[in-house]
Amino acid sequence: MWSYREGKAAEIWRGSETALLEPAAVSPDGQSVALLLRRDEGWHVHILSADGAELRVLSEDVDARGSAAWSPDGQWIVTGGRVEGVPGLFRIPVDGDAPERLADGEALNPVWSPDGKLIVYAGPQVNVVSPLVAIHLDGDTVDLPEIEVFRAGERVRFLPDGSGLVYMSGKGNRQDFWLLDLATMKSRRLTQLDSTASMRTFDITPDGKQIVFDRLSEDSDIVLIELEGRERD
Repeated sequence: MWSYREGKAAEIWRGSETALLEPAAVSPDGQSVALLLRRDEGWHVHILSADGAELRVLSEDVDARGSAAWSPDGQWIVTGGRVEGVPGLFRIPVDGDAPERLADGEALNPVWSPDGKLIVYAGPQVNVVSPLVAIHLDGDTVDLPEIEVFRAGERVRFLPDGSGLVYMSGKGNRQDFWLLDLATMKSRRLTQLDSTASMRTFDITPDGKQIVFDRLSEDSDIVLIELEGRERD
């Protein structure tokens, strides 16, 4: 993992130490990074300083799954995982206190609303998709329309002003971006992409006007190799 600041790139984490299977989450102040690293036969949230000099495990109790997200005030991290084998969604204080269980059941790739009042995540898997689930910090669920997202990948983000939720949806690799208005609870389609390249994650620019996303195209070439000393028919 690399940090790029003031025109200079610096390596702050080496993959040879422990593989990074999920995207890192940068704190609101830009001074820390949350990582899921393997430790003692489990995956745990770690906090890495932005310069890579300091690394500490945040909680030994939560065997984390999927990506993690910071609270807007930078005091908490939310992640899916298991405690004593029981799955759930957990809020972990950055100061090292004990984690809190917010919800029971499978939970992956949570995102925190800009006002800190709402958390949205991918719920229990059904085939290759999962429903979007929304909860308040007291654990009360919020009624969302029936929205399904691919299980693999980070496929939902809040708009910077918190008014809407952008998500990926579609069949197979043909994923498009949709916007859910949280006031009306109605969705509208934002894109109609014609590429079959796979998409896994995205983000929204701070002004809320653009989407930045990844795209992977797995193409193959057929190549003729002539063996030396043999004649072609």
